[in-house]
Amino acid sequence: MGLLKRAIEKQQWDLAAHIIVLAAAKTVNREVKSHGGANKTQKGRAKR
Repeated sequence: MGLLKRAIEKQQWDLAAHIIVLAAAKTVNREVKSHGGANKTQKGRAKR
């Protein structure tokens, strides 16, 4: 978060906004990967 702090101190709001969006995207991606494969059952198919 050092880069975000510097961007705010220098009032580079576009850079600060991009850093925040990138951090949010990484967090969402990490959550999707950790929970994405939890339920792989297919409805309507008979078990073998």
